[in-house]
Order: sequence, then structure tokens, then C-alpha cells
Amino acid sequence: MAYDLLITNGTIYDGSGAPGFRGNVAVEGGKIVGVGKVSGPAKETINADGLAVSPGFVDVHTHYDAQVFWDSLLTSSCWHGVTTTVMGNCGLTFAPCKPKDRELLMQVFSRVEGLSMEVLQKGLPWDWTTFPEYIDAVERQRPALNLIPLMGHSAIRTYVMGKDAFEREAAPAEIEQMQDLVRTGMRAGACGLSVSRSPAQVGSHGEPMPGKVASHAELFALCDTVAEFKRGFFEINPKILIIDKDNKEREEDWQMLRTIAQRTKLPTTWAGVLQQWDQPGLWQEMLDKTDQALKEGLPIYPQVSCRAIMFRFTLENIATLFDDLPHWKQVNFEPLEKRKQLFRDPEVRKGLRYDVVDDTLPRVFSKRWDLMYVQEAQLEKNKKLEKKSIAEIARAMEKDVFDTFLDLALEEDLKTNFITPLINGEEDAVRTIIQHPASLVSLSDGGAHVQYICDTGYPSHMLGYWVRDKQALTMEKAIQVLASTPARVLGLTDRGQIAPGKVADLVVFDPARIRALEPVTVRDLPGGNPRLFQGAEGIHHTIVNGTPLTKDGQHLGSYPGQVLRGAGPTI
Repeated sequence: MAYDLLITNGTIYDGSGAPGFRGNVAVEGGKIVGVGKVSGPAKETINADGLAVSPGFVDVHTHYDAQVFWDSLLTSSCWHGVTTTVMGNCGLTFAPCKPKDRELLMQVFSRVEGLSMEVLQKGLPWDWTTFPEYIDAVERQRPALNLIPLMGHSAIRTYVMGKDAFEREAAPAEIEQMQDLVRTGMRAGACGLSVSRSPAQVGSHGEPMPGKVASHAELFALCDTVAEFKRGFFEINPKILIIDKDNKEREEDWQMLRTIAQRTKLPTTWAGVLQQWDQPGLWQEMLDKTDQALKEGLPIYPQVSCRAIMFRFTLENIATLFDDLPHWKQVNFEPLEKRKQLFRDPEVRKGLRYDVVDDTLPRVFSKRWDLMYVQEAQLEKNKKLEKKSIAEIARAMEKDVFDTFLDLALEEDLKTNFITPLINGEEDAVRTIIQHPASLVSLSDGGAHVQYICDTGYPSHMLGYWVRDKQALTMEKAIQVLASTPARVLGLTDRGQIAPGKVADLVVFDPARIRALEPVTVRDLPGGNPRLFQGAEGIHHTIVNGTPLTKDGQHLGSYPGQVLRGAGPTI
């Protein structure tokens, strides 16, 4: 009897961290049935001579909750060897949701995750109310990749409290209702709970996320409810990276993470250890805290990125870059024409300037005007400014950096395209972060911020830049980081390694050529709206559940992914 698939002559990196070895991989019924010297007839053969064969990569942080309904291929993740993704991060999901609250949840997702309301209104079928119905709807889409669904705290809280979810603590009876919703979701196959407490994430009118106003008692109760099922994990976006006043909130949220991990004994992941210019020692401090927690037996894992996250924006549509700044909040949520008037008002400008130049508190925007570049000018006379920083332009004009920035934007009707690295601009820090044994390298945010950030190519960048070019990690270690480590933390015992009996999620790539291509703008969202798209070079095949999905950057027509109901480590 012939194998379904035989991959021959490749260098196999099995995900264990052991040295790569030359051999074959045989697949039957979606599972790996032989590794090494296995041979025999096969319905399909892939010659991997000169290529690497690895387990499929696991992305622990995406927001494909909406995109799956108009793009079952889940681009751009599918082009970079990702075979499994976690969706529903940062507390943001679309279920459970009463019909009357649909607009509210879409507005929050639109503001925080950078998808326009038009895209969501045209793209979401809304043929669900409950979380089980939502998972069923996702399955009907036949996703190309495996999806691990988290329940979102914001949706759960809104279902129970309506608009009050954004304004006050919950009463005991309301917490009990939320716990019932968590139990319903877990029974249907949810894999845990996500929560956002970040001051940088706000709703469509600047209101805080529901997780930020929730009491610790409420969060503990919901996490304890997940733990009743003896499986699952948590993703929390805490008040750690950004400080409102002092270190008090940061320390409170770190203790909250510790308490959740201690009470539930389930993996508690958080976003994350990141290098920031205005808090240069924070990343090392948080790694040290992580080390201490792990020594105490607490399953706490930071989600991290392996490269500088580049944010592209205009002041016509500024997304979340300045949403944590008090004076900008008074302008950001006004209609466009009113915003233009306010940007010209001298008194308003004083406050705006203070936020982005003089304020010493750590914020999302680092105030590094030497790293704020003009990506694309709209007027021909300003084309000479492209690729130059605002600081450089201001020096040449003998002008204040803030006035240079805002005046240029106003001159071009707020359509000037700017680009700036948000985090991870210091390579030495990034190298140390991604080498830490507890780090979950991902944070692609696939499905979110689609006009502003495109980081779905992180696996290609990791293997091309950090392994081949910088030799910061061996290939064996990098495959472990991208595949087996997140699979282990998330309890995917049948994935993340190449071994008989494991699910055949596999990637065949060229170590000499693999890299992430520069993002390009395409207009393929519902309503013809734009987004950033990122391809890869050097990835020959991606195989999901034993079925070839892509070949040399082309979709082969299959949609072999599954919703991995009930995934998650057990206790």
C-alpha cells in the first residue's frame, strides 16, 4: 500500500533540538508514519534534496477571528510555514454576542485591531450568538490552517453587562453569569481565556478595555472557571509595558499574572518582553522576573517578537499609535474635519506637543523623532523628504520636530505616510530575548493592524536573519523555538515535532534563501479596502494535517486546517 505523501532526501530538523539529519518522512492518513530511512511507493513525492524539513510553526498570537470569514487561506501566515495559530487574543472576540451588541464589539475591534468598520460590517456573517455557534461558523469556512480558539473577556463581559462592561466593576451575580459563559465555551472546545488590561488599547470613543476596569477578583474567578476543566491556557495583555503614573500598576499586574498561574497551574502567557527606548531596562527586568517565576514552578511565558515592529500610519487614520496620550485622546476620536481644525489650533497643539515631545512617561510612541520617517509624501515638492526622519527634516528647516511633523501632515491633507519602529529596535536586546528558554516567539498579530503592521513573516525572518545571517541561533534551536516550544506550552502533544504518530504539519524550505519579503499594499479586503501583504522567499512547501497547502508561494487549492477544539495543556 502506498503512502499518501513521501518527502525524500531532506535535512530533517525534528524539533527536539537534536542535530539535523538527512532522511525521508512518510505520511499516511494525516499522520507521520516513518522518519529517516523509510521508503516505499507514495501517491505524492516531494524531493527535498538540499532543503530543510521541519515541523510546522505555531503562532501563539493572531487575530484571525474576523479575517477567517473572507480569507480562509489566512494570508499572510500561510506563506511563512505557519500551520497552527491561536486566535482570540487580547480579550477581543466576536462571541458570545447579542445582536444588539454587534456594532459595539465591531467598533472595539476596529479601533484596537485596526480593521475598518466597513470591512467588519461587510465581512462578518454574524450567523451566531453563542461561542459554540461561532466555532461552528469558523469550521464551516474550512480554514487552511489549524485554529486554536480562545474566549475573549471583552465579549463575555459585554454579553453580560452591555456598555457597562467598559465603565464599572461587575457585581457578584454578573461574575457568575460570566462564569457560566466560560463553562459553555470550554465545553464547546474553547482553549482558554484572553484578557486585555493595556492602557494603550481603547474603544472607539477612547474608553478603556473591559479588562482594565474589571476587578482582580473577577479575573481570578473566570480563570478558575477555565481551570475547572483541567486544561487550557491564558493570554493576558497586562498593564506592564506602559505606565500611567508609576510602577504600582505594573507590579500589581505582574502579581496578578503570578496569582493566575499559581491558582490554575495552567500556562499563563502575556504580551510580552519587548525592548522599548523609553524604558531601556524593562525587557531585562521582566526576563529576570520570568526566571524567578519559573524557578518557583509557575508556568509563566512571555510572548515576544523577533524583529523591530514597524508601524505605518497617516494622521488621517492614526489607529492606536497615540491612543494612550491624554491630549491626543481629545482629538483622535473627533471626525476628520474637526481633527484638522484642532491640529491647527495653537492651544491644542501645545498639549499635543507635550505628549509626544516633553512628557517623560513611557508610552507606545517612543518620542524618537530620529526614528519617525516619511515613508511616502503626497505632494511632488515633498518627495525629496521620503526616507528621511522628522528629526533630520526639522534640523534642515531649523524648526521644531513636532511642528515639522504636524505641518507636513496638514499640508498634505493628513495623507502623508509615516513609518516608525514601535519596539525591538536594539538588536542586542532582541537577540537575548529570543534566546530565552521561556520566550514564545510570535506576536505576528495576523488579522489585525492590517494597514499599519505586517509581522506575519516572523518565521521567515527568524530563519533567514537570525539563523543564517546573524548566526544568533542554530537551525536546530530556531526550529525548536518556532515549532516545538509553543506546541509544548500550548499542550499540542501531537504536533511540533517530526516523529511517528505525530500530526503531519510540516514545512520544506531552503535555508540559503528563506526570508520575509517587504510588505506591499493590496486592496482585497471586503469593500476593496487596503491591507499589507507579506510574501516569503525560500519556502517550498507547507503541509497541514498531511495535505500539501502551498508550493513555492502558490496555494494548491486545499483547505486542510482544523479548529483544534479542546486543545491546551492538561493538569
